[in-house]
Amino acid sequence: MNSLAIGIAVTLCAVTTLILRHHHSSQKLSVMPIANSFSNDQGIEQADFKIAVGLSIVLCTTTLLIYAQLGHFNGWNKGVVDENIDYLITAEINKNAKKVNEQPSNEIALLNLAQSYVDGGLYSESVQTLDDLLTLSGDSATVLGMKANAMYYRDKREMSLDIDLVIARALALDEYEPQSRLLLATHAYLNGEYEKAIEQWLTLLKSDKQNFNRASINNAIYRAEQKLANRSVAASE
Repeated sequence: MNSLAIGIAVTLCAVTTLILRHHHSSQKLSVMPIANSFSNDQGIEQADFKIAVGLSIVLCTTTLLIYAQLGHFNGWNKGVVDENIDYLITAEINKNAKKVNEQPSNEIALLNLAQSYVDGGLYSESVQTLDDLLTLSGDSATVLGMKANAMYYRDKREMSLDIDLVIARALALDEYEPQSRLLLATHAYLNGEYEKAIEQWLTLLKSDKQNFNRASINNAIYRAEQKLANRSVAASE
């Protein structure tokens, strides 16, 4: 479910309720005797205050629940499949799938479909689509690197022999294939193998390609070196 849509719906409901309440109160005031207007005004103000407080509580609670479900940071590295696909990504998947059905030999369409599956967390479907593309076009370092990443997240960040073989095929075609090198570095870093991670990042930085963020890699190397330094200090104490 789209969190933005939920937020908009709740906000619209709150605003509509306040408007209707105000309109209803105005109608009541227009037909009340003047003698009772002051006491009625106080009662209406109290009622409006209670409604405003109640709506504020509902809005805050809803926002916190949405954040707890969709926006928390703690699970960033769990690599689980997302069962709740955003409707825009679903539309993109459907569009690309239709294109592939119409033109099954269209390599660009297959690549776009595989990428949209990844965007939606459908890693198994992405792997299958990339296999179809590899069968059609033959080995490509970029496609193999993409497949290795999809397999890795499909398997919940477990590095298997099958993934190692796909990475080896990619690097045999292109020593600096970015997706493969970054995958090896990320896996090593997440498992505390900081030297291996740094080695992969440094190898990638030797490439003349500009299709990756060098500043981010340098920052990652710095963080890994800090981890190693902290480990050395802890071991010497």
